[in-house]
Amino acid sequence: MSNPDYATLLTQIAAETDPVAKQALIDQCYVFNEPLTDEEKELFSYVEDGYIDFNPGDDQGTYKSYVGKYFGPEGTET
Repeated sequence: MSNPDYATLLTQIAAETDPVAKQALIDQCYVFNEPLTDEEKELFSYVEDGYIDFNPGDDQGTYKSYVGKYFGPEGTET
């Protein structure tokens, strides 16, 4: 089964004034039957690709960064 047509759903959500109908449309946007295509991912993007970079860690790659949190080689938060 394929994913819903997210582009159409998002347009309908923006135009809908009835809160019950709007919530029903929003709920449909959270149906993911298969992995998103690049085009579908773009619809849900809040920032451009490359905006958030992962901290490469040390030579063994033992730590990564997350938005607002960084961990040192010993696992301590910096």
